[in-house]
Amino acid sequence: MNLEIDLRKIKFSTYEELMKSFAWEIPRKFNIGEAILDRKIREGLGDNIALYYEDEEGNKGVYTFREIKRLSDAFIKLFKERFGIGRGDIVGVYLQPRLETIITILSVYRLGAITLSISPLMGIEAVEYRLRHSGAKVLVTDRKSVIGKIKDVINIVLVGEDSKDVVGFDEIRKESAEFNAVETDSEEPAQLFYTSGSTGAPKGVLHAHRFLLGHIPAYQLYFEMAPKDNDVFYTPADWGWIGALGDVILPSLYFGKPIIAYRREGKFSPRDHLAIMQKYGVTCAFIPPTALRMIRRDVEKPSKEYDLKLRAVSSAGEAVGEELINWAIKELSPNVNEFYGCTEANLVAVNNSVWRKIGSVGKPTPGHEVGVIDENGNPVINQIGDIAVKNGDPVLFLGYFKNPEATTKKFRGDWFLIGDVGIMDEKGYLWFKGRADDVIKVSGYRLGPEEIERVILQHPAVQDVAVIGKQDPLRGNVIKAFIVLKEDFSASDNLTKEIQQLVKDKLATYAYPREIEYVKELPRTETGKLKRFELRKRENEKIG
Repeated sequence: MNLEIDLRKIKFSTYEELMKSFAWEIPRKFNIGEAILDRKIREGLGDNIALYYEDEEGNKGVYTFREIKRLSDAFIKLFKERFGIGRGDIVGVYLQPRLETIITILSVYRLGAITLSISPLMGIEAVEYRLRHSGAKVLVTDRKSVIGKIKDVINIVLVGEDSKDVVGFDEIRKESAEFNAVETDSEEPAQLFYTSGSTGAPKGVLHAHRFLLGHIPAYQLYFEMAPKDNDVFYTPADWGWIGALGDVILPSLYFGKPIIAYRREGKFSPRDHLAIMQKYGVTCAFIPPTALRMIRRDVEKPSKEYDLKLRAVSSAGEAVGEELINWAIKELSPNVNEFYGCTEANLVAVNNSVWRKIGSVGKPTPGHEVGVIDENGNPVINQIGDIAVKNGDPVLFLGYFKNPEATTKKFRGDWFLIGDVGIMDEKGYLWFKGRADDVIKVSGYRLGPEEIERVILQHPAVQDVAVIGKQDPLRGNVIKAFIVLKEDFSASDNLTKEIQQLVKDKLATYAYPREIEYVKELPRTETGKLKRFELRKRENEKIG
């Protein structure tokens, strides 16, 4: 198999050996869709299974790379003839995990066009904003309910249902065509995501075709030198998020390995996802921290209830916490690796069994220059500062779409600022402390909310927690914690005192939450990240 990046070719027994041996080989010409489909056919891998599909209605399917290539060719014919889609055009993808999602994304890449991924969890206003701002020409969706609201804004292709008002995806199955992916530069735009953002309108994050290759080293490391011969890959994460597309789906298909598409409406069901992983013999899974916590809440001993084959689990998107990782190592997989990145620069730090340190997000991924820098752009060790990635990284975005001013503000000299604060220790481990705008200043100390949350989560009564800094007329700021309790526990003054003392004992006397409010749930983004800014806003409104 012809692969531009593959760490399996490198022999190493230490992190230092790997870093010394690795070098990027990013070709001038590269197209994600071509590498995943056209190349697999040329190399005789067309009959390899690419996708297992299942949904809650009981529908199932198994699809090879050859079958997906045939449907992609037909898709491209329809899109060129019906909508005039070509190089540089933007196509919105507002779909659940399913075959048509893969066909659409890869076809758009193969056309030299740009995929706009939209979370299926988003409402119509969020979808319409992204379509209008991006100037997308077509939206592919399985949500019939959106047609009447946006059909005058954009062309629509409807998946899974019939409608006289729009083009049905099933028309593609009637087409027959042969198409070779267009030749694109590795620097050409390929993928557009919109960040949720804590303030202001969402910003479009534009990536080049090279962004897939930039993901490969970390993918291979957190999945313990993937792929192995019998590997099957899965994530319950939203397919409109870089965490699913970049961390699992595209890299797995790049290596010619199968992924699972499980389509299910409604809230996350731990037992459903565990059953899917058992049924298909999933060996490697990216499970976001929120999903891990929900699995632990509903199924305390999955190792006894399910016959899982997981040899590696990765997790990221927010702080995972030592206790949760230790539980997952015991109950899900011997290898649970936390990694780190953001939509603009993903997978830049990683853990692997060779150097794993639980609680840290790992060390800089080979090929990525990552540092914690001060206000002057100088790297610092064992000091809290801004986490940054050196410019020129293949995983770094091209810029914010139609927003060069916002792009410029994200750089400090040659360093791209991720927007988080952290510490890099003398051994090169990166310790995430929190979002830069979430940092709490108390008694002259700068505290990241995640480190306080990690301690609070160690209390057996706590299911979930969010910590913020709250304005206080006497102290300037105090720490407030919003806590969701487990089912068998109830709020009390004694419990509050226990949690406060736990933080004092394990972290610092100045770091304990002076106020604790018990709530039923915490505000989160579509991808499960805590929306602390909403909690701060709520508290500020109380003050007036």
